[in-house]
Amino acid sequence: MFNLKSAFALILVSALSFNASANVLVDEIVIDTSDLQANITADLTAAMNKMHQEVLQEATLLIATDDVASQQQVVKAE
Repeated sequence: MFNLKSAFALILVSALSFNASANVLVDEIVIDTSDLQANITADLTAAMNKMHQEVLQEATLLIATDDVASQQQVVKAE
């Protein structure tokens, strides 16, 4: 049967081996981010261009609507 010292030693050895395994796994993780910035920049540029076109279109429609409204006003002579 295990006594308290044996159980503590087993837990300590298990924890140390788990920590060593975790360190090996951490050292092997490599994240390639070379294309990440290019993709983000391209997506951001496309979104900004789309928003710019929508704002220009909205402004053009507002100007056109204002011009039509001003042309439809009829001044009555008294």
